[in-house]
Amino acid sequence: MMRIDEAVRESTELWNLPYLPELPGRGPGAEMIGRALGLLEIGMERGTSRWRVAAAYGQEQRRARAMLRDDLDVLAEVLEAYVGPLKVSLAGPYTLLASVDLARGEPMVVDPGARRDLVQAHLAAVEELVARVRALVPGAQPVLQLDEPALGAVADGAIRSASGLRQCPPVDAEEYGRAYRDLASLDASSSGLVVHSCAPAPWRTLMDAGVRALAVDADLPGDVDLLAEHVDGGGDLWLGIVSTSPGANVPTTDQVVTRTLDWLRPLELGGRLAGHLTLTPACGLASFTPAAAVRVARTLREACGLVEERLFS
Repeated sequence: MMRIDEAVRESTELWNLPYLPELPGRGPGAEMIGRALGLLEIGMERGTSRWRVAAAYGQEQRRARAMLRDDLDVLAEVLEAYVGPLKVSLAGPYTLLASVDLARGEPMVVDPGARRDLVQAHLAAVEELVARVRALVPGAQPVLQLDEPALGAVADGAIRSASGLRQCPPVDAEEYGRAYRDLASLDASSSGLVVHSCAPAPWRTLMDAGVRALAVDADLPGDVDLLAEHVDGGGDLWLGIVSTSPGANVPTTDQVVTRTLDWLRPLELGGRLAGHLTLTPACGLASFTPAAAVRVARTLREACGLVEERLFS
């Protein structure tokens, strides 16, 4: 398994936007949900298959916090002299609410008080993380990515109860819109807030909240007209054009370019995409071997330049 220092170095060499990698193969606390819970001032513990609220920090939550602290120290060591944008990622608050259970067994999202407490704790965790990145890498301009694959299901009332026999009530757009306005305003002095979802999400509410960049899966983008409107209004589109589903192959540069142009041309944005388009994998690269993940990165870098030539020339 790749070490975190190797992963950080590769992120700076292979991607236009260096980032703090997640290496979920290290176990509970290293994956998307655990890393975020490690920063929360709410006690959590790891159950048989899911995290749950606890009276105090559980062993896995303490491990998650220590692991993130060590990862940030490695980031600071590798990028000591770095100047420029630097991405860090956390699970978003509503994906946490859908993925973590109350002590009684139901998902946290069913309880308005639990939602309020976690959203507030998550906001404080984001402040802490961005401040630590700025302190450890003084030349960095933090770019915060919040991963929200469950936000659309939370908004639609599609999260299943513990029994699986019923669905949890939908969360009102006003509530999660207010949470994201607070998150976007926190990030106003950095390089911007990115919200990523590999499933359709309530893009309109996120746009209205002031989210700068929307990161979508090209296979499951949701309302593409809203995405075009976002770019028209000066927002950024991160297009997940390379599939990361288990068993997916690494495409050629020509395949990525062709697919990207076919996806974008119906939006009729043309030159308005200049400076507002980033090509990415659809989701994380954990399903790829390290060698294949390197090929994905190189392919996307090559494809990005060719797409710009053909779109903007």
